[in-house]
Amino acid sequence: MLDIVTVVFRKELPILQLQAQSIELYCQNIGTKNIYVIVNDDDSVADQIDPAWWGNLSSLVKIIPRSTFDCHWSDNGWVSQQALKMLGSSLSQNTWSMVLDAKTLFVNTCNFDNLIDNQSRIYISHLDVYEVFKRSKEITDQLFDIDLPQQIGPGGVPFFFHNETVREMIKFVEAKQTQVFAEWFQNQGMLTEFILYSGYVYFRDGSFDHLYSNPMKSGSIINICHSQVGMADILLRKMSSSGSWAVSVHRNAWTQLTPDQQHLYKELLIHRKLSRAKEIL
Repeated sequence: MLDIVTVVFRKELPILQLQAQSIELYCQNIGTKNIYVIVNDDDSVADQIDPAWWGNLSSLVKIIPRSTFDCHWSDNGWVSQQALKMLGSSLSQNTWSMVLDAKTLFVNTCNFDNLIDNQSRIYISHLDVYEVFKRSKEITDQLFDIDLPQQIGPGGVPFFFHNETVREMIKFVEAKQTQVFAEWFQNQGMLTEFILYSGYVYFRDGSFDHLYSNPMKSGSIINICHSQVGMADILLRKMSSSGSWAVSVHRNAWTQLTPDQQHLYKELLIHRKLSRAKEIL
């Protein structure tokens, strides 16, 4: 029902090992057929990733160098990463993909019953498009001739792609733009994968309700990015006290946290049985 797609580059290999442990502990019962690890770096990095990091799920791990997708790749890793998330999902023959960054860590059981409703729709929130992503909405609106009212949440990862819809979207864009999808996407500048995908779903279905059930049923996803360092104490407390099932701290935020804040995050992970945090963080 739900495959896992994570995109990683060389410097993230240590945190990827921690993510792998968290997947083994907390993602056992979501119908995963494949765990796709997409390398957003030189192909040689793929040789440094060991499926054994995923423990008893190691047989599901598929390591995909980006040369698999015959395309020119942007020097801007943020741009190429977004394209690779969609291309990684397009590989899956399962119904859904749960897309991750390497820093995404599971700290409670990922419960399938809390993800899917009785109509096989994913529980997720809808979000207004933030002003910073206005250009992304403009590109999407023009491409699909729509006025996108919102985007599919959570506005970051974990994000849930419907795999057949991603494949349809890629074919639509390539036919309309007469260009390889990843090259077209990377040439757009300020276009995000989640707004583009939201736009295609809205264009095709007239709403998000065919695939997604709003709001999220339970639990939460708590991420700390570089612009949220001032809220770190609040967010770290929420990670510890709430029913959050996925957490992350962006590498640029991590370096700005105080030693006490870093210690709190590390202790949270160790408490949730992510023992590798002792060596990795």
